[in-house]
Amino acid sequence: MRIQVTLDDVFGKELQNKAEELGFSVSSYARYLLKNAISRPNAVDRALSEESEIISIEDFKKQLGV
Repeated sequence: MRIQVTLDDVFGKELQNKAEELGFSVSSYARYLLKNAISRPNAVDRALSEESEIISIEDFKKQLGV
């Protein structure tokens, strides 16, 4: 698969500088960032994997102070 991304000059230069600082090519650094972003669980995945308790609507309202 091939993905093409267009960046403005300022952001592109920042990306290039950071990649060079870490010893990556720009394309390798972009692949690294994308892989890291999609392999990390998002907030919904983390919330769904947490233990939860079942409470009544009345108890929930009490916790909210309503």
